[in-house]
Amino acid sequence: MNMRSDLAQDPLAEAVHRLDGAMSRIERVTTRLQTRVSRAEAALSDGVDSDIDRARLAEALDRAKSREDELAAAAEEAAELLDTAIEELRAHVSVE
Repeated sequence: MNMRSDLAQDPLAEAVHRLDGAMSRIERVTTRLQTRVSRAEAALSDGVDSDIDRARLAEALDRAKSREDELAAAAEEAAELLDTAIEELRAHVSVE
């Protein structure tokens, strides 16, 4: 007696068999979908982390540029003061 012929004789057994097969396919598809969702969630999390990192880097860059501007202004002021001091020294030396 084979399983197929038993199922053909019992409509309820055939229905249960088809339902079991359908449930197995649904479980496989569900597992694949869960895997895809997990990967998507991980990618989203990485993206959020990247956005946070980008925001931090942008803030750090803004601070660095601001500091660079401050240092450039201080260097310019120092250069002007040195030029003035050198001119005064030259004037003083040429008088003597």
